[in-house]
Amino acid sequence: MPESAYITLVSSDNHKFVVLKDVASISSVLRNTQGFEEGKTGKISLDMDGDILECIVEYLYYHYKYREQAESGTIPEFHIPTHLALELLVKADFLDI
Repeated sequence: MPESAYITLVSSDNHKFVVLKDVASISSVLRNTQGFEEGKTGKISLDMDGDILECIVEYLYYHYKYREQAESGTIPEFHIPTHLALELLVKADFLDI
């Protein structure tokens, strides 16, 4: 069976996000899980709510989309919902993004 280009991230409240592996690999934590059981199943369960994980997935795609333009400074601002900011900071630090 050919290896999938996608991985499924699963929140603690069972929301599932199918993400390109190249995008998920922005996070060293997600990249390093590929050698373990999660890499075989294509699913990574994370200890965070779906709304937090959704925002992280959006950021990963934002980062991936604008990675070539980062040095020129011509990228749009990424908006973070104020009520999620602190928890997002903690989870982003955990995921090393």
